[in-house]
Amino acid sequence: MHDLPFETVTQFVALGFTLIAGWFLGLASSSGGRKWRERYYDEEMSNAGYRDRAETDLRDAAQRIRNLETENARLRAEVDAAREAVPVVAPAPVVAPAPVVAPAPAQPEGHSTATVAGAALAGAVAGAAITHAAEQHDEHRPAAEAQPAYAEPVQVAPEPVPAEPAAEVHHEAPAPVDTQH
Repeated sequence: MHDLPFETVTQFVALGFTLIAGWFLGLASSSGGRKWRERYYDEEMSNAGYRDRAETDLRDAAQRIRNLETENARLRAEVDAAREAVPVVAPAPVVAPAPVVAPAPAQPEGHSTATVAGAALAGAVAGAAITHAAEQHDEHRPAAEAQPAYAEPVQVAPEPVPAEPAAEVHHEAPAPVDTQH
């Protein structure tokens, strides 16, 4: 044993005490992996919360899609029913040509096809509802009070032009259309 730096029993005992003291000091200062376990647990909780939020958002979106598809089918059925209920009426005669209107300025981009289609569908449903209400109102009115299905033509006199005399426009009243079947 002459190659060791410690030669006496007292030196070996001091070495043992030093090793044991270092071991206790290391145990006291170490978290024992607790720090890493806590970080892992926190990360798992964060991921679980994210998964829950993502699943909830997905369920809500799927429910909204189902509701919109149901409403779309209902509105399509109403529009189809309204189209079948609207009688074909001869168009009112044209009395005066419509004034020429300059084209509207281009709309800024940004309206989606779905938005435009939704607005068109809403307009069609509103028009069908108004037509249906008017027909229901006419059905409850006695036959003597029934109104014709066309509007009376509006007599529009052309504006005089200072350079030449104004031409007179003669219009004939259209024949009434029988709307009762």
